[in-house]
Amino acid sequence: MWGIILGVTFVGFPFYTLAKYRAMGDAVPSLRKAGVVQRIKLADNDLVDLGDVDCPSIVRDHGPKNLRNFEEFSEGTLRVKDKLTGLVDPSRITFCLGGDCAFVPGSLAGLKNVYKGKPAMVWLDAHGDFNIPETSPSGFIGGMPLAIACGRGPRLTSEIESLRPLLEENEVVHVGSRSLDPGEDEALRSSVKLFSAQELKKQGAREVALEIGRFLNSSCDWIIAHLDVDVLDPSLMPGVDFPEPGGLARQDILQIFQALHSTGKLKVVDLTAYNPNLDKGNQGRSLLLDLAPRLVSRVQVP
Repeated sequence: MWGIILGVTFVGFPFYTLAKYRAMGDAVPSLRKAGVVQRIKLADNDLVDLGDVDCPSIVRDHGPKNLRNFEEFSEGTLRVKDKLTGLVDPSRITFCLGGDCAFVPGSLAGLKNVYKGKPAMVWLDAHGDFNIPETSPSGFIGGMPLAIACGRGPRLTSEIESLRPLLEENEVVHVGSRSLDPGEDEALRSSVKLFSAQELKKQGAREVALEIGRFLNSSCDWIIAHLDVDVLDPSLMPGVDFPEPGGLARQDILQIFQALHSTGKLKVVDLTAYNPNLDKGNQGRSLLLDLAPRLVSRVQVP
């Protein structure tokens, strides 16, 4: 069983920003076909499905080596923003299914028109996603979205740029890191509240969750919880492009989400970076179908 859910708006962003990671975009139709929307409906019949954004297709990578496919990213960002603007009910939780994490600047730009006041972000990820072109080893924009949302990195189209920073860095909590790039690591540690996977295991997930809840409850008006599924240990989640050992357990995730719900300010849940082509035996898919309704539930029941 689950707890109380006060309505859900579901939307898919089959976003990917390098040609070889197209399968991350395929996560959206794959999980839809597997019944992720129906699983959430079982917990709460009050669900509005906005469908999926028609994100740009990338067949061949182009652009500078440290900033690939920026035109497609910029166009996709506007499409994501436009999809959310005017369609989301602020009394509901918005469930965003990605794609790689690069849809976040667009979703934030749209959702800031829906949920009023100061947003905060809890970013659960094995990686920093805080690169800029000067520190990126690959030019993969999917490794930059948190930095971009915080106003770092390349300038965007005027419609988005005028809204930056979409997040204040002191309103960001990063959880579960264990693979940060040189330069990115220094930027993260000097700007956001950071709990590495090692620190979470040392302190205990429950204590970290409570600390996060206390910190955000007094500093923001609404919260986005961004779950990149590679924050989970690869033994639980094989369907990812960047597996890193030493990851979080299912119960760690649930404890963090329970703490966020306890603030009464959790308004947006992102679920991203699943690759169905790498998911041996559909183990990861089964876990995500189980987790999805619990992520939007106010009471977490194991």
